Amino acid sequence: MTIFRSCSLPYLLVWFGRRNMMEKGEIIKRIEELSAKTKKRRFKQSAEISINFKDLNMESAENKLNLNILLPKGRNKEVNIGIFADGDMNVRAKKLSKFVLNKKELEEYSKKRRKMRKFADLCYWFIAQPELMPIIGRTWGIILGPRGKMPQPVPATADLDAIVERLKNTVRIRSKKNPTVNVPVGTEDMKPEDLAENILAVMNGIERQIPPDKIRSVYFKTTMSRAIRLDR
Repeated sequence: MTIFRSCSLPYLLVWFGRRNMMEKGEIIKRIEELSAKTKKRRFKQSAEISINFKDLNMESAENKLNLNILLPKGRNKEVNIGIFADGDMNVRAKKLSKFVLNKKELEEYSKKRRKMRKFADLCYWFIAQPELMPIIGRTWGIILGPRGKMPQPVPATADLDAIVERLKNTVRIRSKKNPTVNVPVGTEDMKPEDLAENILAVMNGIERQIPPDKIRSVYFKTTMSRAIRLDR
């Protein structure tokens, strides 16, 4: 069973290489320049890129992005994983996440939509025991579906540790009507080299679906910094 779509390291330089635009070293240089000019905050800022497209109907099936990209250098940030499971899987899940519900709890939550919404917003990813998927679809689908967070089914005997660890370092790319997507690529305290590798992994994943000449621009920023353009 394939749970994720991800990019391997050999493809990291494909995007900028094909477009003849920038090398990894240039990305590193620009990140370093931004860091030197950015005021330090009392919290760890997230880092993200904004990819802007041109001449594309983002609502058409061929252009609509629905990707999960594994960041080769990780997110460097704690990510909440929601797990729906019963029995032994439930016991193991509670050692890995604070957001674990069994069948009875799923049904109880479904009676209080506000409670479901809050739970859904607290978690970045969801996984579930396959046997619980019919209940989840019937009761939680109205909340999780529009958020793009329907659980990925995971067998009760699966290695939860490995799955959760991989999810924590995987980012979602979901496009809407606007020709722009924002993607987290790490945090400000990561090495510029590591941020560059994550950026290239994201861009390679996108370019597998969207032609390079349909990408108008790519910007990088941290939570409180200005944005810098990477593609020129």
